[in-house]
Amino acid sequence: MSTDLAIRESLPALVACYQQAEAEVRQAYDLLEAAENRLQSGFMDLGCHCFSTNPRDYCKVGSPAADLVMETIKIEAWRVLVERMELRRVLSVKRRKELDAQLQNGDKLPDITEENIVGMLQDNLASIDSYMKEAIHEVFDFLRPHGSALKANSEFELGKRVILRHAVTPGYIKGTFQVAYRNEPELTALDNVFSVCDGKGTIKTYRGELCDKISESKDGLGATEYFRFRCCQNGNLHLEFKRLDLVSRLNAAAGGNRLKG
Repeated sequence: MSTDLAIRESLPALVACYQQAEAEVRQAYDLLEAAENRLQSGFMDLGCHCFSTNPRDYCKVGSPAADLVMETIKIEAWRVLVERMELRRVLSVKRRKELDAQLQNGDKLPDITEENIVGMLQDNLASIDSYMKEAIHEVFDFLRPHGSALKANSEFELGKRVILRHAVTPGYIKGTFQVAYRNEPELTALDNVFSVCDGKGTIKTYRGELCDKISESKDGLGATEYFRFRCCQNGNLHLEFKRLDLVSRLNAAAGGNRLKG
């Protein structure tokens, strides 16, 4: 992975920065707690007043404010680290969703240490082959939706063209389009699968060439190494496969021919 060396070189500095910031945050909240206790003690004879120094958003019974603040900071730090490692470009759709769910909850995230960051990177690098096997079946199912009313789509095996419903959204500038957020993982996986079937390994850009070209197009039309595309105002994405030999490999790998039989 291209980011492996970069992450390793900057890792000690990132971890040191985070750990120093955590110490400073906890020290600051210790001072706030001391100030709160002083106020409560000094004003206790002047009626019932609450001198809380905790932000309202972080007031949870039994949870010190510093812990809750650091949970949010840890989540944001892991999100940045995941982007730096470019993990999403090698994950299957299922694994991307699992990662996104994990990044929503600080309790499910490991502490930020050099060992944990390198471990996450190495575990994912070691699992690329299994991720690609998952992605092949995901992409196959994504491209041949069951019971589709669109004539271009075949339920049993892929042909030369396919129509993906609600895969794009109109951009702010007339004639431009963006990949719908919920479909970006599938289109990235699609690029990955074709690249792997072509013997070129995983994609070289973070989102994949198809997502990049759709965003760059000025009229909703364009082409990549493997696809020609046309974006429509109703959100449909028309794809034509340029390499039918790779389509045949995908059909065979994902079981399309057996399904048809």
